[in-house]
Amino acid sequence: MRHLRDDTVLILDGEVRVYRRERSKKWQAAFSIDGKPIRISTGKKDLNEAKEIARDTYLEYKFRHKNDLPVITKKFSDVARLAIADMRKQLDAGLGKKVYADYIVCIERYLIPYFGSQYVTSIDYEKVQSFYEWRRAKMGKEPKASTLNTHNSAMNRVFDEAVARGFLAHKNVPMLVNKGEKSERRPDFTREEYATMIRKLPHWIKQGKAGKPTDMRYLMRDYVLILANTGMRHGTEALNLNWKHITLFEENDLQYLEMSVSGKTGRRDIICRSGTINYLKRIHERAEDLNHMSFEQLLKERVDLPVFRLPDGTVSKNIHQTFRAFMKESGLIKCPRTGLNRTLYSLRHTYATFALLNDGMDIHALAIQMGTSIGMIERHYSHLTPRLKKDMLTGKRYELSKDEYESSLLE
Repeated sequence: MRHLRDDTVLILDGEVRVYRRERSKKWQAAFSIDGKPIRISTGKKDLNEAKEIARDTYLEYKFRHKNDLPVITKKFSDVARLAIADMRKQLDAGLGKKVYADYIVCIERYLIPYFGSQYVTSIDYEKVQSFYEWRRAKMGKEPKASTLNTHNSAMNRVFDEAVARGFLAHKNVPMLVNKGEKSERRPDFTREEYATMIRKLPHWIKQGKAGKPTDMRYLMRDYVLILANTGMRHGTEALNLNWKHITLFEENDLQYLEMSVSGKTGRRDIICRSGTINYLKRIHERAEDLNHMSFEQLLKERVDLPVFRLPDGTVSKNIHQTFRAFMKESGLIKCPRTGLNRTLYSLRHTYATFALLNDGMDIHALAIQMGTSIGMIERHYSHLTPRLKKDMLTGKRYELSKDEYESSLLE
């Protein structure tokens, strides 16, 4: 049994201890919530007042725990310094992004001076709006869109730190907006345009010159189809993908294909659409140094070689040029809805559009799959909202028949 000091007072049937530290005239309080020790200063010299503060605080903490709210709250400045320390540690180790240095400057120059003394749990939409006004006055001008993006990302780093440490519930993180940035729709493919692209690919490949030019066209075809069926990023994530990062597994008699991709937002696992395995098998069959083993053996042995290679093992960084040439020859280079030229990134945007409209995927699941934020999905795919609401309100969701789906997404 704990030995209590002579000046310790128990309240609420012994759940709360009220005591004074040596050389202090103010009373402290201590209790446990879900096994976590909590100690606070009541700020009172009078015992009765201190007992009342201790009782109210204990009941508030019990309420927060019962309602799945963070039990321990921290001031913004405390959490911000933890976030800064983490970013500096990553930068010193050569692992952090270069933009972390900008985030640190933003946090120290703007966020801590304004939000420093406030608890992270108390920062809501209205306080964020007030910060925007304060920042505008401090800068003496309307910040550029790129500056707003940096500030929002820096603030999100602090909120992410608070969520990770249990100081803040994810659902209570305030939404940040960038009024300096217009929501720009990105070029993608409609289902009809995508089907046209798939239909024209075989003939275009056969027109290529024998040897490496045709090999590039075959590789580009499977590269395009994999991007469109996974949502992974062209370049960083796709070109970092090795065979050892691909896993086949079964669950409830169904087979799934999982990829571990690494790039802009770190490493994450994604589940591929079912047709993706066919495109990977074609790449494997063309690989002169790998096609002696079965596809299943290739994955089981965790071969540490890039997926997107030419038959002779060469890794090409010119797939985007091959794709651009195909887009021009097929008459699909210009996206009629945005007026912008399509690039390989358009396949990622096409994946997002199909996932929202055809698959009925929710925004949260899509954000995880694509390695981006919910806010980013909402900003760049807001043009889909009327269509999504229409389907929801009528109780219908347009679904492709099996044959039509396969003809538009698979080759």
